[in-house]
Parts: sequence; structure tokens; C-alpha cells
Amino acid sequence: MIAHLRIILDHNSDIFRDIHINSNNTLEQLHHAIVSAFKLNKEEMAAFYLSNQKWEQGEEIPLIGMEEGSYEMKDIIIGSIFNNEDTRLMYVQDFLTIWRFMIEVEEFLETSTKEELPATTLSFGEMPNEAPKVQFVSEEQKEHDPYGDILDDFNEFEQFNEFNEY
Repeated sequence: MIAHLRIILDHNSDIFRDIHINSNNTLEQLHHAIVSAFKLNKEEMAAFYLSNQKWEQGEEIPLIGMEEGSYEMKDIIIGSIFNNEDTRLMYVQDFLTIWRFMIEVEEFLETSTKEELPATTLSFGEMPNEAPKVQFVSEEQKEHDPYGDILDDFNEFEQFNEFNEY
């Protein structure tokens, strides 16, 4: 089976690529296809995150696992990830600038119009020169700091703490 995937850059402009890839390929092969389709730096680290219909961040699947026994992209088959309609992926490339993408299956096909897979079948929008600012917070971090968003708003007023005259 061929997975027709839509990969959307998390940006205020519409920027996406459609990729056809064999569902028996690994997430590492998908990673290389995304890097190629969006002309990203091949040398940067990356990770996929399991997600759902609400785009909530789930379990991380890194390019290279840092813990013994952890899964890596090369260990996971694409077809095993997209085994139900609710599954989506988030992809983060370059953890310093944070290019973040949302990935969903458009459909599964018997054959592709492209002879060599993976292949970019549709390219829409130009990649910006700089990655958008993205706040990357896990659900676990939110549980430990439920007031984080509110406190961030108050930090804007720190400049007034230095004002001693009343």
C-alpha cells in the first residue's frame, strides 16, 4: 500500500507538501523525504511525536534514541503508525530553530503516479527563511506548572520592578 501523506508546516502561511511513501517504509525514510521536500538541513536532529485529532503531543520517536531500549525512527513502520483514523504525527526538525510539521494520511492507495518512492506529489507555498516561534510544551510540563501561561503574561511587567520612585 502507498500512504498519501499531507505534511503541513506550522506557520501562519499555507505551506504544505503531499508525499507518497510505501506504508512498509520506516519513519526514518519518511524523515528523509520530509527533509528533501521542504529543503531542510540534513544534518539536524529530528523527532516524530504521536498525535491525535486535536494535535496533542504524545510519545516521542527520535531519529536517534538517547536511552537504551528506546524506539528510533528506523524501528517504526509507517503502516503501523497510521492504523486508525485518529492517528496523526507531529514532526520537529532542528531543535534550536524548531521547524514543526503536522502529518496526516489523506488516503491509502494501491499504486502511485510516481515510479520511485518516496515522492513529493504536491508542493504548495514557499518555505520561509526563518522558523516561526513555537512554544513546545508537553502535557507533563503543563501538569507540573498549571499557571505557566498566566505567569508568562506577568513577566512582561518585569521592567517596572526596577522603578523605585513612587
